[in-house]
Amino acid sequence: MIKLLFILLGSIFLFYLFYSPSSKFDILENPAKDKVSHKQIEKKITHSVKQPALTEGIGQYIGKPIDVMTNKFGYPNRIYSSNFSYRNFVYKLKDAYYIVGVKDNRIKMIYATGKDADVAPYEILSPSGKMFDGSNIVSEPIISTQDGDYQFQLSEADIKTQALVEYEGLFMQVFIDRFTGKIMAVRYLSPDTLVEMQPYAMSYNGKTIEKKLKDEVHRIEEIAINSNEVLTMFELTNTMRELNALEPLDTNEIINHTAQFQVAKLSNEKQQVTSVEDEIGSKLSAEGIDYHHLSQNIAYNFEDVPGVINSWMNSVEHRNNLLNKNINAMGGGISGSYNSLIFLEDLSLKED
Repeated sequence: MIKLLFILLGSIFLFYLFYSPSSKFDILENPAKDKVSHKQIEKKITHSVKQPALTEGIGQYIGKPIDVMTNKFGYPNRIYSSNFSYRNFVYKLKDAYYIVGVKDNRIKMIYATGKDADVAPYEILSPSGKMFDGSNIVSEPIISTQDGDYQFQLSEADIKTQALVEYEGLFMQVFIDRFTGKIMAVRYLSPDTLVEMQPYAMSYNGKTIEKKLKDEVHRIEEIAINSNEVLTMFELTNTMRELNALEPLDTNEIINHTAQFQVAKLSNEKQQVTSVEDEIGSKLSAEGIDYHHLSQNIAYNFEDVPGVINSWMNSVEHRNNLLNKNINAMGGGISGSYNSLIFLEDLSLKED
């Protein structure tokens, strides 16, 4: 009898050790930001995998005046400054979502997602396997500018989740869901914009591209940018859910305030934080939110919201939070280099 009791207690202990909810939420850090080095770049003579210039799809507008977008789609839903040298023009269409980066009236970047987004030569939700036919992927591209030479090094994880294809006059980032092997979004960039964004590990000789942590621009302009970026984070989260046949989430101002307060606190820390205590539940309860299935995604030091969303979609824990079928509400905040999304089932939204 005593032996049976010990076995039972041991089983209970193991269950809680491995299956009890975590009291902490891990922060997903961008691995590429620690891998920028100054060194001599050796230009090797290799077989070029550069593809001909695009003649179809939204990517052909890179380098063109923004008028080509307004003539085709009308005035954007939102325009706001970014943390780069361009402004973001956001187009929310039926089953297509575009973020267009514009500098000096010219299109420098286009991020595209949604099942009907025109991302030729590929398609959203199509298998990514055909990308690797014919060696389309570039893994160590060198970009030469008037300021110097810049070489990116794509890791194995990069190739599986944010592969890079070079076309005449532009690069195409292909965001892949490694769990399904499907293309979820793409980003077209001019070569100089790719250098400015630094989404991969990079070596360079020449002028240093200053990439300050966003904590250092904690100003009124950052607040305006962040409010728009939070909205973009909501929109892309719901787009990813819709692409996975899930219902979109409502947003809640009380949850937003809770998330914003937390990331503001994190960005004021003197050192980088790798996880946070599960303290948001008590704060939400104190605000009168009746909920189930609480979870949180936090990211640190990513280039922009599309980069954050793609990384969350390719991290088991963060993906499960974002694609949880039991939740119906979210709230978010951005401060400094931290992005946060809180997910839950808001019981007040349930039908009687």
